[in-house]
Formats: sequence, structure tokens, C-alpha cells
Amino acid sequence: MAHQRNSKTRPMSDLRVLHVFSDPRFGGPGTRTISIGKALRSRGIISEFLVPDGPGELATKAREEGFDVYETTLPRPRSPPGIVENVRYLSSFPRTVARVADQIQRSSCDIVHLNTPYNFSPALAAHRNNHKFIWHFNDTLTPWPLRPLASRFARRWADKIAVSSPRVDEYFGFESSETTTLYPPVDGERFDPESVKIDPENDLRKTIDNSTENSLFVGAVGNVNPAKGYEHLLRALPPVVDSFNDIIVPIVGSILDSHQSYYTRLLDIRSRLGLEDHVNFLGFQENIPEILAQLDIFVMPSVAESGPLVTVEAMAMEKPVIATSVGNVPAQIPSSDYGWVVPPGDSEQLSQAIKEALSSPSDRLQRGKKGRERTIEQFSVEACAESYENIYRENTL
Repeated sequence: MAHQRNSKTRPMSDLRVLHVFSDPRFGGPGTRTISIGKALRSRGIISEFLVPDGPGELATKAREEGFDVYETTLPRPRSPPGIVENVRYLSSFPRTVARVADQIQRSSCDIVHLNTPYNFSPALAAHRNNHKFIWHFNDTLTPWPLRPLASRFARRWADKIAVSSPRVDEYFGFESSETTTLYPPVDGERFDPESVKIDPENDLRKTIDNSTENSLFVGAVGNVNPAKGYEHLLRALPPVVDSFNDIIVPIVGSILDSHQSYYTRLLDIRSRLGLEDHVNFLGFQENIPEILAQLDIFVMPSVAESGPLVTVEAMAMEKPVIATSVGNVPAQIPSSDYGWVVPPGDSEQLSQAIKEALSSPSDRLQRGKKGRERTIEQFSVEACAESYENIYRENTL
């Protein structure tokens, strides 16, 4: 097991939290934990990371921010078609539980925070050690039969169940009285339209073919996978292009090998709809605040989400947001004062919302400003850090 103590000076702590992950890649759970962990330092709470070894940037990102990181082999179950992987997972399960239990003991943590629904081996390791732990459910994509198994074991073993939105309660069959909601936070300083500067190398008007000074950018951010619903966005665009021929649609997000067939299908839809001059897949980008700063409208066409975080990041950048009513979106955008909410999978309503937003620049500006005000008040790192501190301290008394 690899472990690297960070050499940066840290304040003395009266409470230590070990965050356990099931994926070494850097995504929503890692972003959330790093942001909250940095805010909690001043409150006397130190966060440590237990990350699966393998390709991914989570361990590196956490170390760069001054966190202690442990890396170990941490297999996870797969959906039913993954028979070979699940046989390997089950055969290694006892060893994994013992290895994680040893790491929990050596970390001297006060509480363990499991960051995905299917952290079965770390959950059992903490339970057998009589170690306090929080099981955090933060997605609506966990396949059957893992979903009922996770909710059943969480009820039996966890000291507290956390969810990222009330929609996650519904998905896993929890009663609201059984859980605590920990909303994904947004870094209001990083995502601040007043402070973001556009690097010439990241200027969309210079880097995207067919864009001009008059182009209107209607963009989306999120890894290219079926949950993101990009096919519905593509099908919504032809009527928009008929009225606004100068729109450019940059789609930012990693194109993983595991979803290559989905990406190929999107390219086929783009071609059949004649959208090659308008839709651009930009792949992974580090500079999300710069990307958002250049958009006229942000669109999230997902068919499944738990949070999501990217909507409040766009709102923090004062961008008018059009999003589907998945996950926590109805709480993020509770009325038309803050943006547009449409049903998931409904290309026609999505198209109408985009045309309405493009037709009214003053309305876009007003909703964008109100969106930032609401985001900073409700979903800033500091606002969310208080909820995390409360759940940690209440469950370590």
C-alpha cells in the first residue's frame, strides 16, 4: 500500500476524516471533497484520502492541495454483465476488507467518509472495527442489484447516511428522515466572472473553426457518456440553427474508451442533422471557468444526475442556465427567475428554451445575476462546509 505524507505545514486538528473513493479518476466526488476539505481546515478538521491505485488524477490533485493520500488496490463490483470482474471482486473481497481495516487503524482517523454507493469492502471494514463512518450516496446511476444491496447495508452498518440531493433518496428508496443532504459546493472565488481572465490560447473565437465575433456560444460541460443526454441536445439544435445560424455549441468533457460507441453515435447524429459547422466536441479541458466565461448560455441536457455540480458552477459565473429536471436541479433552479428547467429527454422543450434564451439578452443577463446570488448564498463552499462539520461532529460524539 502506497502512502505519501504531505510535507506542507498543517494546523493541529481535533478531528480527522478519512475519505474513501472507489475510482482513481478525478471527478465530482474528488472535486467536492477537496473543496470542502480545504474549507474545513480552519474549523479544526483534517481530511485524508484513500484512493484506489490505477490511472487517474485524484491522488495527484489531492496531494497538490496539501492532503495526505493513501493508495491501495480497491476493487469494486460491476454491473451484472461484468461476470469475470465480479468473480475477481468476490474472490478478493476478504483481503480487501482486511487491507482497508488495517489502513483505517493506521490513519488514526476519527470517522470514515465513504464517497460512493458501492464502497462495500470499506463499509464492512469500518463496521467490523466499530469505527464511525458516513456512507455518502451521490449518484443515480448505480445499477441493479447493487442499488438495493447498497441501501440495505447502509441502513445496517452506517452511523449516518448522506445523500447529495433528495432525488438520491428517491432513487435508493431512503426516507428523508434516514438521511442528511450534503449538497455539492461551488467555489465562488474560482468561479467568479469578475476574476476570470481568458488566456488567448483558450479563446473559443480563435480556437473553434467557423466561429466569428458575432457567434453565440451555447455550451455544455460533462464527460461524454449516455447519462449526459447529448443526443437530445443535438436533436434540439436544428430549429435553433434555423433562427440563429451563428450559434456555436462547444461540448467540453472527456471521451473515455468505455463510451467510445456512444461518442460515435453522437458524431453520426451530428452528421445526419447537418450540424458539423455548429457542434464541437472539445474533449477534456482544465480551464472550466474560462470556458464558462465565454458562453452566452449554458445547457445541461442530462437524463440522470445526482447533484449536479456543473450547473451551480455556471450559475456562479452569472451564466443563464438551461437544465433538465434531474437530481438537485429543481432546488438549484427553483423558479424561472434563475434559469430554465425542462424535462429530461425532451428535445422539443429544450429547443424552445434555447430559442427563448437567445431571443432575450436582457432576460439572460438578469437570470444570470440572480443565479450567482442564489448559488453563493445556498451552495458556496463555506455554506456547505458547515453542513459537513455538523455531520462529522455529531457522529463522533
